[in-house]
Amino acid sequence: MAGRKTFLSAAVLALIAAGASAPAIMDQFIQEKEGESLTAYQDGARVWTICNGRTAGVTRSTIMTKAECDAWRQTEIGRRLAFVHSVIKPEMSEPAWAGIASWCLNVGDTGCAGSNAVSLINSGNQPAGCRAMLSWRFITRSMTIAEASAFAARASNQADVKKRIRLAQSLGKQRVDVKVDCSDEQPWCKGLWQRRQAEAEMCTL
Repeated sequence: MAGRKTFLSAAVLALIAAGASAPAIMDQFIQEKEGESLTAYQDGARVWTICNGRTAGVTRSTIMTKAECDAWRQTEIGRRLAFVHSVIKPEMSEPAWAGIASWCLNVGDTGCAGSNAVSLINSGNQPAGCRAMLSWRFITRSMTIAEASAFAARASNQADVKKRIRLAQSLGKQRVDVKVDCSDEQPWCKGLWQRRQAEAEMCTL
């Protein structure tokens, strides 16, 4: 990997160079990308989140211990790796399994299994499948009409945002769900685009 741009940290690269397993690589990667919070917080899409990205069953008042977060993370890593092995047929490297399992953890099993990325990998075109993961770079954020109108002025998907605003106004709504392209480095994305690029890079290794 010397001589070319990488989106992976020195710690992840060291694990890959040492021949580490997919669970070990994924564990390091998720802790880096998600951080850890023992109290619930709202992510960029206003979803209540805790630990290293847990959202299921999380409410404003949820609190967990570090031991509970560590146990949850290890369980999720095992479950997601088992899942991607069940939906992807070709053999891949340990970093590739870690990258696509991290992506599936982030986008959900249904989105992952039905994605163009998985279809391309299963058809034998792993490089194209890995690139297709990059299309999953959007979040949906609820905004007031005024907030959405201000956002539209700087959004790369301006036409879509304006269309959503017009529809909300026609229905008499005061808020609108806006699709945010995180490759624009919007403040709500919290590193999603960097994560997606790193996952796609691992997928190609």
